[in-house]
Amino acid sequence: MADGALTITITGEDAAKLEERARALGLAPEPMVLDMIGRMIDDGEGLDRSPTSPTDYGGPYVELEDALAEFDAELERQLAARNG
Repeated sequence: MADGALTITITGEDAAKLEERARALGLAPEPMVLDMIGRMIDDGEGLDRSPTSPTDYGGPYVELEDALAEFDAELERQLAARNG
């Protein structure tokens, strides 16, 4: 970040999606993105939270360790039944 400027690069796929959405709104992509970033910075909503949280998902939230423990237990039950 030199002289107060910031250069970012997004993937070609994301750039195409961005351009498509901007054009659908009758806007040029770059000014639309600058406006979006400016509003996000001014508002600050979401800048101080982690990118994901349990409320970001539609289903029940399960900790990874709990899910893996349940998977291991079920695998052991099935193996015991097969060898039983």
